[in-house]
Amino acid sequence: MKRIIELLLLITALVLVIGCGAGDNEGQREEAIYVKTAPVKKEMISIPVVTSGRLSTQAEMKLSFKTGGILETLNADEGQMARQGQTLAALNLAEIEAKVKQAESAYQKAVRDLERVQRLFADSVATLEQRQDAETGVDIAEANLKVAKFNLRHSKIIAPSTGRILKRFVEKNELVSAGMPVFLFGSTENDWVIRVGVTDRDIMRVHIGDSATVKMDAYPARQFGAIVSEIAEFADPRSGTFEIELRLDPGELELKSGFNAQVTIFPSARQAMTIVPIEALVEGDRNTGFVFTLNESKDTAEKIKVRIDRIFDGTIGVSKGLESVSEVVTEGASYLTDGSKVVVTK
Repeated sequence: MKRIIELLLLITALVLVIGCGAGDNEGQREEAIYVKTAPVKKEMISIPVVTSGRLSTQAEMKLSFKTGGILETLNADEGQMARQGQTLAALNLAEIEAKVKQAESAYQKAVRDLERVQRLFADSVATLEQRQDAETGVDIAEANLKVAKFNLRHSKIIAPSTGRILKRFVEKNELVSAGMPVFLFGSTENDWVIRVGVTDRDIMRVHIGDSATVKMDAYPARQFGAIVSEIAEFADPRSGTFEIELRLDPGELELKSGFNAQVTIFPSARQAMTIVPIEALVEGDRNTGFVFTLNESKDTAEKIKVRIDRIFDGTIGVSKGLESVSEVVTEGASYLTDGSKVVVTK
């Protein structure tokens, strides 16, 4: 009986040992995490410049009077089209015409005085100095007459080209001063343009002739093509950005100055960049992140710190950290820690 009990205890112990061994193997198998990898790509890419701006005509100008006065005639309103040569506004000319008449009378008197002095000089009655003073008087009177006539001509605002009244700043019978804006005028004989601001980092990658796409809230389903036409040589002191002008092709659609535009510029200059799927990124803080790669035997994960340069649609551009890495973990990366056992699946 004693031998039977000893045999049963021995069998029980063997069963427990075998069971524990099987459990340990099973635990070891559970430690390995199944992952998938993707290759690290080196590409020459054009990094888009994304910004926003305002639509306007290429030639926008503030129209005003040369002299001040009372606004008597107002022939244009906001949004109205104007033909080249059309009178848009005029001052009350009573005072200005009186000054022209005054200047004409002064000029005629100066001419008569010169003629009289010349006759006296011929008879040796007037001196050379008197004749020269009379000639100078004629020159001054003639110049004053030209100024008065010039002011009279510019007491009317004439449309400089065919275009549209974008803004009207005054009302009829208002007293306006010289140089005070009366209209904001946009010529429709020129191209539509969009002016945007970009940072000093981006301005070095943009060149005249680079292509761009434009989206506007007024036409949400339409994408417009544009070309970079002008690039500023110095930064705006208020914003610190550099202004870029893009020439827009509107096609047959009606546009209005002031539309907001979202612009994506595609620089012709390309730069080398390391590209990995965005799923490979497990941690990120500003331009720093972490990805996992595999050791030489491909059974252990290694955590690598990378510098993120750009985020694209479904991928990230890395500028530092993957110089000697050929592949990164994508699927299963979020479950890994540095040194985790892995099994690569297809």
